[in-house]
Amino acid sequence: MVAMSSTARELSSGTSSYVVPGKLAVLACPPALCPHLEFAVSGALTAPVSLTWTAQPGQPGFLYAGLEWRAAPGTAGRLATVLRRLGHVTFETVEGPSPGCDAERYSFTPELGLHRAAIAANGDVVVGEAALLALLERGEARESLSRGLHRLLGTAWDDVLEPLRRGAHGAPVTWLRRTG
Repeated sequence: MVAMSSTARELSSGTSSYVVPGKLAVLACPPALCPHLEFAVSGALTAPVSLTWTAQPGQPGFLYAGLEWRAAPGTAGRLATVLRRLGHVTFETVEGPSPGCDAERYSFTPELGLHRAAIAANGDVVVGEAALLALLERGEARESLSRGLHRLLGTAWDDVLEPLRRGAHGAPVTWLRRTG
């Protein structure tokens, strides 16, 4: 087991002095894309990033890396936006709550695309009233309601990502804190 990186910087961007904790788990990345991913993450975080890559036993031939940060609200969304453009990368990024905003999780697989969910303090997905009402107002059959609820909860993403999450246990995590 590789020790966690001792690099520690707290990021902040823009004029907001408020920072939130966040995590990025690159659950499966082809080795050839690793430098491109690090470049994309560095751009989104506005700080140089060098990740520690380990084999992903849940998907042989692919690599895993983890990153934890403290940065301005919206960082998880920025990361999800740039990383999904890389194509064949599977990742999750989570951001803690900020004033007036819930914590959120973005999950991406090349097959399913991007899923965004608000999350509670215990990690449960929170589905808003408006989304539930829209689903109910469609007045569809029970099977359609069930499929709609599973889509809102991100069940398909969890089914694909869970074996990769388990494969990443014990892998090193890079820590970033304030820059400049």
